[in-house]
Amino acid sequence: MDRADVAALANALREAFLAGGKDMRERKTVTGQAFLLAERAVGQIDVRANVVRARLWLSEKDRQRFEARPTFDAESGWLHVVSDEDVEFVRSLVPAACRAASSGVETAPPSPRGVEVAPPRPEATTARKGGAPDKNRRAAPAALLSRSRRARP
Repeated sequence: MDRADVAALANALREAFLAGGKDMRERKTVTGQAFLLAERAVGQIDVRANVVRARLWLSEKDRQRFEARPTFDAESGWLHVVSDEDVEFVRSLVPAACRAASSGVETAPPSPRGVEVAPPRPEATTARKGGAPDKNRRAAPAALLSRSRRARP
């Protein structure tokens, strides 16, 4: 897939999300966009290495439909968008994600299979210069720090 195709798919997904409602807000992420309605996540688009991926925060019933899609990657929890048919599929689910976000229904993005995520530790804080912990800031998990401090070739 060339860059023009990737850009066209990403733009079509962006338009699909923005058409979800007049109060839809778009936030830039490192590799794409996140879409929020009433400060609740509706979906996300990720473009990396000429691959377009989408994720939606859906109720359980709609999430099963999303995860049943052939281009859904169960390892990562993302739907790989490779055609206009995939864009139309995401477009058809955006209203359901918007309804879930606006009604306050508990939603979740598709979860990667076989990966356990540990809950955050509330006692983890960072210390200020004087040694007193700053209760408003969280410490980065040790696993994240070890990855970022690796020597790069």
